[in-house]
Amino acid sequence: MELDWHGETLHYTDEGVAGDAILFLHGLGGNANNWLHQRRAFARHHRVITLDLPGHGRSTGTKVPFGHYANAAHAVLDHLRVDQVSVVGLAMGARVGIMLAARSPHRVRRLTIVNGYLELPPHERRQRAELYDLLLRPGGARTWAELLLDGMGVHGHAGITRGFLKSADRIDPAHVNAVFHQVDQSDQLEEFRALTVPVQLIVGERDHLVPSSSTDQLASLTGEVTISRLSGSGHLPYLEEPATFNRVLGEFVHGKDGFVHGQAASADDSPPDTALR
Repeated sequence: MELDWHGETLHYTDEGVAGDAILFLHGLGGNANNWLHQRRAFARHHRVITLDLPGHGRSTGTKVPFGHYANAAHAVLDHLRVDQVSVVGLAMGARVGIMLAARSPHRVRRLTIVNGYLELPPHERRQRAELYDLLLRPGGARTWAELLLDGMGVHGHAGITRGFLKSADRIDPAHVNAVFHQVDQSDQLEEFRALTVPVQLIVGERDHLVPSSSTDQLASLTGEVTISRLSGSGHLPYLEEPATFNRVLGEFVHGKDGFVHGQAASADDSPPDTALR
């Protein structure tokens, strides 16, 4: 499905039943298909909405500033006449979710942040900038992708690795680089501190892109927080452990807050593995 938005085209999906709505927001360089496991699982009892953020997937808008991404999500919700949603975002998508919750607190019921951060220590920022600046070098996108896979901690998953490398061949390197620097320079501390919605932090403990101090910082800045640690996952737990991820997310969406441990639901409850696209 598509929506015309200020001369740009936003691609989105709208699936499921007429229940409480969940909006899934992908990370930098991703798209709505990254959430296929969740779309299939949660559409059984929820209205499930995903969005290719501007300049990603099938959405146009490579010149849209990162600070306007939440406006794009807001426009899709308006178009679909959805008054209130639970928002789930990975990394950059979580930053968009924070913007949406801060600017439209009446619209966001709950916010799930997957491997998210508000700021990085100076040395981490320098290293991350050097990594993303590889995208501007001839042939640098492949090196960037290999190094990013190491940082994400997902090299043990052949399907995810293949899919990510295939996806990396289709991104606009200059766009991804530009958005990274915009995200890196955006200060959302006050926005996050002012949130009044319940917040869940889903942390892949094998993720080396997001330092553990980021989780501590996020938890210290909000009053009502649930921390769900997934020991078998890196940066992409919704792909690495989809059944466990879906169970943990479902418990939070349904109001069963608290630290979550334990085994995954049966494999029959999880859609087949999918590549990043």
